[in-house]
Amino acid sequence: MIKLIATVFSASLLIACSHQPDTRLSRHQIDDLRDHDNDGVINQRDKCRNTQAGTIVDNNGCAVWLSHQSYLVQSILFDLDSAVLRSDQTETLQKIALQLKQNPALQVTLIGDTSSEGSEDYNHQLAVKRTNAISQALFDKGISPDQILVQEYYQETEYTAKLEQRKRRVIAVFKEQQLQAQQQWTIYSSEQGTNQQGVKQ
Repeated sequence: MIKLIATVFSASLLIACSHQPDTRLSRHQIDDLRDHDNDGVINQRDKCRNTQAGTIVDNNGCAVWLSHQSYLVQSILFDLDSAVLRSDQTETLQKIALQLKQNPALQVTLIGDTSSEGSEDYNHQLAVKRTNAISQALFDKGISPDQILVQEYYQETEYTAKLEQRKRRVIAVFKEQQLQAQQQWTIYSSEQGTNQQGVKQ
């Protein structure tokens, strides 16, 4: 009988102990309160442990990314009242073709332009002839038509709106989309550094 009572008592103690909360702190929990990359998010919640210093992060400690557009502009010059490609412009055309060949996903926008002499109708036609001449030259170098977009100076687009003066040329514009981590503001920050380059030729 005594053995039975002792057994029941021991079992009761075990059951009672199993429901007692464990108040001991593990070393792992203490380590998680640290912030290895100093981004303001503790390691326990930080999903991006190596954030670069000065980067704005979200609640998970990951960088906030901004989409940034950059422009590369090349001008191909023509003689007055001409849509014939000049020999001194061949090198520029070669550079454009090389960029397109090296990156098949890249597109170039050709903007036909003219000087202000002559009637508007005539200049419109001349601008089209000039972009056609450059397009054909790029086709002849093996560039896919899908990589070439065409505009004229008299069309209202994001590019033509920034043309400051009329010249005898075709402008080749490469537009590239880039992602950049948003940086925290400091006393050394400059708004000028975040300005996007426009098409000014």
